Amino acid sequence: MRATSIWNLFVLAVLLALPASVNAQTFQLLHTFEATDGAVPGALTMDQAGNLYGSTSQGGMHNCSPYSGCGTVFELAPVQSSWAFATLYKFQNRSDGWNPASPLTMSAGGILYGATVDGGIEGGGGTVFSLKRTCIDLSCRQIAWTKITLYRFGQCDGAGTNGGLVFDRMGNLYGTTIERCGHTGQVYELSPAQGTWTKTVLHIFQGGPNDGRWPESPVLFDQAGNLYGTTLGGGTSDLGTVYQMSPVRNGWTEALLHSFTGQDGMHPVGNLIFDHSGSLYGITYGDAQPSTAFELTPAPGSWNFGQLYSFHPAEAQFLTSGFVMDSSGNLYGVGRGGVYGQGTVYKLTHTGNGWSYSSIYDFTGGSDGANPSGPLVLDANGRLFGSATSGGDLNCNPGIGCGTVWMIGVH
Repeated sequence: MRATSIWNLFVLAVLLALPASVNAQTFQLLHTFEATDGAVPGALTMDQAGNLYGSTSQGGMHNCSPYSGCGTVFELAPVQSSWAFATLYKFQNRSDGWNPASPLTMSAGGILYGATVDGGIEGGGGTVFSLKRTCIDLSCRQIAWTKITLYRFGQCDGAGTNGGLVFDRMGNLYGTTIERCGHTGQVYELSPAQGTWTKTVLHIFQGGPNDGRWPESPVLFDQAGNLYGTTLGGGTSDLGTVYQMSPVRNGWTEALLHSFTGQDGMHPVGNLIFDHSGSLYGITYGDAQPSTAFELTPAPGSWNFGQLYSFHPAEAQFLTSGFVMDSSGNLYGVGRGGVYGQGTVYKLTHTGNGWSYSSIYDFTGGSDGANPSGPLVLDANGRLFGSATSGGDLNCNPGIGCGTVWMIGVH
């Protein structure tokens, strides 16, 4: 009896010593990349059937770069208790576009839309493309995906199309580029007309105290048709802004909702989200100051800024992707750092005294992955889906790994 009691106490001590985030029952590895099928995966998107889609900025064919590859688009489909992986497209060469680092967007008709950072035309700044299912046989049991390049950016037309795309109700696409021929980025619209897509510039960022620069994040629509986004720099302290684009009779007008000063955070990145009351939530990358989470609440004629949380050194750091919110108002995100320094999935919970931080999973840098990418996908079953840009099979890109796709049950 005494030996049994001692053993039980030993097991209990070991369990208590483990990091709170370690929960092997909740973490499931869905795919490990091996370079030929892609490397460095980015954010995921999910269709109504529960299939996952994403792109890898490297891997695939090596006609663009002898070391990193042109990039791929992939699908993960749930099959009973596992997931079936399929490569939908491998980018062919520089003129085809390469480095598809932006999140994918799916239309109501099941067409995927995305952007590449590089390629398109000689000296170009990337492309916007679509991928559409086509049936090979009459029963449509065999499906192929056809890629169409919708737009190619030129040297002075935009560069760095890695923020993702969003549709309006009329089927027009909106996105950002980080640069534009000596300027510091733009917001643009692509409109379909007679089989072609026409680009319209909505705003060219100038930087300085009254405008942002380097719009790294995707834009977000509200129900009134206004667009929202962030810039890495610009504003009163050149530490980034949150902006609003509003349609007017002759185009669009821009307004700065907030300029970061350093005390409230610096360098906002990643996606913004709305809650049910119309408040905006986002994160800052940090640098000399810690990463922060913030909220902007609409008020008559203005927006009220509030810092929700300042991340501590032992928690997620150097955040690059924004939040996803559950039905209870909890926020989920990813960042670098964590227990092993290889990245972490975290949760912010609203309490009576503010917001509390908890770590859901800490990556080891081994087979599970490292440096998770977001924003995350949260399904109706309370499962989080995301990717890790490195780790996995460390023989792929020796010592670093080509990345993974994973799932965590949080409810």
